[in-house]
Amino acid sequence: MCGIFAYLNYLTAVDRQTIADILTNGLKRLEYRGYDSAGLAIDGDNEKEVLIFKEVGKVASLQKLIEDQKT
Repeated sequence: MCGIFAYLNYLTAVDRQTIADILTNGLKRLEYRGYDSAGLAIDGDNEKEVLIFKEVGKVASLQKLIEDQKT
């Protein structure tokens, strides 16, 4: 079983932290279904660059991973 949540901001200036917050909040709404892992992907600074974050456990673990990567 899986759940998918997407956010598109085509031609709209939004910082990556806001996008990550929107995505993780959407994933939290699906969390009650018993998922054992979560992940998200965000475009990078360079063309064709994709930043991928995935973590086993609750969405809170994914949020911590994203926060840790900012340093």
